[in-house]
Amino acid sequence: MIAGCSDIIDRPGATDAERSEALRLRAIGNFELGHMEAARADFTAFIALNPDFAKGYGARAMVHNRLDEFDLAIADANKAIALDPTYSSGFGSRASAYESKGDFVRARADYDKAIRLQPGNSSYHRGRGMLRKRLADIDGAIADFSEAIRLDPKDYAAFALRGNSRAAKKDYERALADYDAALQIEPGDSYAHRGRADIRIRRGDNDGAIADFDVVLAGNPNDVGAHVDRGIAFARKGDFAGAIPDLDAALKLRPDDPDTRNRRSHMNFIEGHFAEAAADFGDVVEKTPEYELGKLLRYIARARSGDNDIGELKRNTDKLDRKGWPWPMVAVYLGQMSREEMLAKMKNMRLEDDFGPCGVSFYLGQYLMVKHKPQEALPYLKQAAEVCRGDGEFERDAARAELRRQQAAR
Repeated sequence: MIAGCSDIIDRPGATDAERSEALRLRAIGNFELGHMEAARADFTAFIALNPDFAKGYGARAMVHNRLDEFDLAIADANKAIALDPTYSSGFGSRASAYESKGDFVRARADYDKAIRLQPGNSSYHRGRGMLRKRLADIDGAIADFSEAIRLDPKDYAAFALRGNSRAAKKDYERALADYDAALQIEPGDSYAHRGRADIRIRRGDNDGAIADFDVVLAGNPNDVGAHVDRGIAFARKGDFAGAIPDLDAALKLRPDDPDTRNRRSHMNFIEGHFAEAAADFGDVVEKTPEYELGKLLRYIARARSGDNDIGELKRNTDKLDRKGWPWPMVAVYLGQMSREEMLAKMKNMRLEDDFGPCGVSFYLGQYLMVKHKPQEALPYLKQAAEVCRGDGEFERDAARAELRRQQAAR
């Protein structure tokens, strides 16, 4: 179609009417192909031939929105509405531009006007639903998405958005049904796959979540969040080695993310890659010095990789609160407190969520591993593998992995 339109536009004998229609059709074709600059140029030429045609300005406003040029979109929408106050698309395009600029009051008014002018247009209900969700009006958003679906049962985006809204209300059963419905209509929709993956992780369906993230990342390999979340899914199923490449990819894309680096340090520690874990813990300690346990883990990882620098542990923990965790355990490593004294201190702390027994068991086990006394460490690691849970998930998984390595070494 575009080539045929170009022939007409470039033909010397073409009338203004012929050239105008060819410009309009070529602009639509370029818009559908994602060639926004070409579409804008064609709509601009069309407007020059039809300066009083509201839909020309309305169409160019849509292009401006796609190019994130919202002031231009608003100006064109204003012109379209001035020429035709009943032109619903002008209000719809202006609403989208206002929303993108953060002017939610004007955006809401324009969506309401567009819906009054054309109540059967599902896209206006979908747009207003998205705005309502941003404003935390979740029930209103669901109502709009439901109306969009009633008007257009093939509107997969409305299904996916309603699923996201229902998930925000913790209505996971119906959210999952909406994501499934969206994917039946459009199997490659990454938004629906992403939302469904989140619910699958929550439900312990890690393989299902990984399959969904595979689709998301096939479409956008640079989606940092998808790499991190797929890494979490791998870890949740116990495949820590499988998690590391995703965390590597996420950190390559966003090197300064301390949370992801900390997560990778844990995965490497669990897998026994202590030198790599030590490097990551070093970065984490530097960027988030308030993570006090990371200072001890940094030392353990370095020591277990053959680089036992007790001086660094002393420097890193010099200002540690002597009345709180993990100081008593650090003091044991530094030789400033006996195990018995540490246990007495720990009892007085009354740590919650059973992390007291968990922390004592795991870090005493690691202390003995650093001291090259694996047989003495085993009872402590076995206890950690049994009692650690909740906030002690890392310690539990690391203890279990260590036990497997010790068993294999016999």
